[in-house]
Amino acid sequence: MHTLKELAGFIDAKLVGNGGLEIAGIASVAAANGNQLSYVISKKYTKDLKSTQAGAVILHSDLLSDCPTNALVVADVHLAFAQISHYFKPKTTHFHGIHPSAKIGNSKIAENCVIGENVTIGDGCEIGANSTISAGVVIGNNTNFQPNVVVLENCKIGNNVTVAAGAVIGSEGFGNAKDSKGNWHSIAHLGSVEIGDNVSIGANTTIDRGTLEDTQIHSGVRLDNLIHIAHNVIIGENTAIAANTGIAGSTTLGKRCMIGGMVGIVGHLNICDDVIVNAKSTVDKDIKSAGNYTGIMPLMPHKQWQNIGIWLTKLDKITRYLNIKLKNLKD
Repeated sequence: MHTLKELAGFIDAKLVGNGGLEIAGIASVAAANGNQLSYVISKKYTKDLKSTQAGAVILHSDLLSDCPTNALVVADVHLAFAQISHYFKPKTTHFHGIHPSAKIGNSKIAENCVIGENVTIGDGCEIGANSTISAGVVIGNNTNFQPNVVVLENCKIGNNVTVAAGAVIGSEGFGNAKDSKGNWHSIAHLGSVEIGDNVSIGANTTIDRGTLEDTQIHSGVRLDNLIHIAHNVIIGENTAIAANTGIAGSTTLGKRCMIGGMVGIVGHLNICDDVIVNAKSTVDKDIKSAGNYTGIMPLMPHKQWQNIGIWLTKLDKITRYLNIKLKNLKD
C-alpha cells in the first residue's frame, strides 16, 4: 500500500484532502471503493465523478469542484495515470515446472509445461507441450490447450474451451501516454481476461488483458487464427470472428455477430447483436441496428454499398461518355 501523500509525490501532483489515506489499488471511477485510486480524463465523465466512491481521484483542476473525495490534481491526467499504474502492478515471479501450490484435477499435462503458483485446473483437461500457465490462472473442466499456449497471470478460462497452438491470453495491452518531450510511458494493465464456456481460440491469436477491468470473451465465441483482441474488449455470446481481424481497445461486440477476415474495428465502439461485417471492412463508428455491413469506404448498410459498387465499376464508361459530350459541345 501507499499513502495518498506518497502517491502525490510519485506524480508531482497537488494533494487535496487526506494525505494519510492508504491506497490499496486502482479502479475505474464508477467501480472504485474507499481504498482505491481512480482517474478522470475529461468532463465526459463528470457524472461518474460526482457519484464516485473512490478514496481519491487523479484529475485536472477544472474538475476539482465536481470531486466529492480526495484529489490528486495534475496537468496531464493520462500521463499521471500511466506513471502511477506501475506502482500497483503485481511483481511477476518466474517458475519452472509445476508449482507445488497448483491444484490440478484429473487432467493431462504434457512435457515441459510451466504451471505457476496457485493455478487451478479442472478435470478432463489436456495441456499441450511447452505451454505456460502463470500464477493465479483458473481453468475449468474439459479444456484443451494445443502446444505452446501462454496464459498469463490471473486469467479465467471456462469449461470446454479449445485453444490452438501459439495463442497468448492475458498479454499486456497497448496503452501509452506521451510526455511534453514526446517520450512514451507505458500503462500497466492491471485487469485480466475472462473467457466463458465452449469457446474456441485459433492459432497465434492474442487477447490482451484489461487496463483496470477484464477483457471478456463470452460463452460460445469462435475466434479464428491470427486475431488480435485489445484491452477491455467485450465479445458477446456466440459471435464468430475470422482470421486477421483486429479489434481496438474498449470496444463491445454484441451476441451472434459474424466478423469477416481482415476486418479492422477501432476502439471505444458499441456494435449491437446480430451484425455481419464483411471481409476487409473498417468499422469506425457504432453499429446500432442488426444487419449486413461493408465498410471498405466509410461503413454503411450492405445494400447501399452494393449500389455504390455498381456505380464504381461504371465510372470509366461514364467518364468516356462525359468527355464525348463535352467535346461535342465545344465543336
